[in-house]
Amino acid sequence: MKFLLAFLFLVIGRVAWTQSLNDTIRLHFLYGSIPAKGYEKTEPKFFGGLKGGHVSIEANGRVLDFLPGNCPILPENNRPSGGFRINKAVYWDTSSTKWVMIKIPLTRSQLESLETIYHSYAEETPYDYAVFGMRCAAASYDVLSEIGLFKKVPEKFNMVKNFYPKLFRKRILKWAGKNNYPVIFHPGKPTRKWESDEGIF
Repeated sequence: MKFLLAFLFLVIGRVAWTQSLNDTIRLHFLYGSIPAKGYEKTEPKFFGGLKGGHVSIEANGRVLDFLPGNCPILPENNRPSGGFRINKAVYWDTSSTKWVMIKIPLTRSQLESLETIYHSYAEETPYDYAVFGMRCAAASYDVLSEIGLFKKVPEKFNMVKNFYPKLFRKRILKWAGKNNYPVIFHPGKPTRKWESDEGIF
């Protein structure tokens, strides 16, 4: 009986220890948009329009963004003007924009790898931001694949597969639903026409 109790104690303790090593990151998606009908003169135009928006990764209260510089047609990797930046929060107004946030659990090892990427990529970006190159969705996929969350794919394939945020968001929301990860939606103000999630669920 004592042996059984000791065994159960070890098993329960191991499970509790494993669970304590889990941490959560937040994957943020800003939806693309254009001024709604009748508001063309009062609402600004945003980069990318309905196919625009943004993706960023938040961990430990810091947000990793992949942002444009001069935004060349093709990447200038030898002298990139765009790249990764670390910010204190998402750059958009969370009260008036349409966005979705997915909470994703990581192991301690994955979180430590992500922290290393935060520092190294922000210090020296591995690639330029370009129209026909790496952009925020593909760059976010790349970072998360580097820590083992997703399957690594060739850069050119990643660029096409995640050419703009909705393509990435569509797969992430389905994946989050299958894994029962928390998903938080926020509707945007009615003075803008927002990108829809039609066909995702």
